[in-house]
Amino acid sequence: MKEKSLEILSDGLKLQGVLHTPDAASWPLVILCHGFLSHKDSSKYRQLAQVFALESIATVRFDFRGCGESEGLLSESSISRRWRDLQRVIDESQGLKDYDGRLGLLGSSLGGYLALLEASRNSKVRCAAVWSTPSHLLDLAKRLPEVSPVEFSQECYEDLLTVELLPRLKNIQRVLIVHGQLDQQVPSEHGLRLYEVLEEPKALHILEEADHRFTASKWREEAIRLTMDWFKRFL
Repeated sequence: MKEKSLEILSDGLKLQGVLHTPDAASWPLVILCHGFLSHKDSSKYRQLAQVFALESIATVRFDFRGCGESEGLLSESSISRRWRDLQRVIDESQGLKDYDGRLGLLGSSLGGYLALLEASRNSKVRCAAVWSTPSHLLDLAKRLPEVSPVEFSQECYEDLLTVELLPRLKNIQRVLIVHGQLDQQVPSEHGLRLYEVLEEPKALHILEEADHRFTASKWREEAIRLTMDWFKRFL
């Protein structure tokens, strides 16, 4: 596996990312989308990049604006702006050498929400997998003052209430949903609701005793196995 640093402009801000490529003449690509207060360098995304490379799939892990090493203020990192970040990463990825044009998205929590938003509008996305992903953001909006280390702008707060996901998913196919039964941040009912509105082929796996982050290695490995099987099938 090879690693290459990426720098992508989004609304004039420099987003930092890492491209992981397998030892193959050409490869499909999966873009990894981190959650609300996470970042590209967490153990989860590093592990995913390694596992995908072993299956001859490249990945890009990147920091949304205001997160990790990317420019911008976390307090102004709204859903709409993060969505534009993801679109810019996808646009820039289209010109990567040896990329064969097959594109998948993998997101966790808010990153999964953004991955599904993008899949709803972008025909280049062949399949997606989402972990611990909310079907709406009303609960996050209510808890924002408690969970956030900064005070978010009014635009960010309004985005949580108005950028709805479920109405956009009625014709979306080839989505895998993985959720923890003991997820206290995003209850597993959210995964059930997403599954209900998506089109076949689709899959839902509720992991017993797993929490929001799949902290226990047993559940992390199971989520990765299910995800890899899904991408090998549909990417």
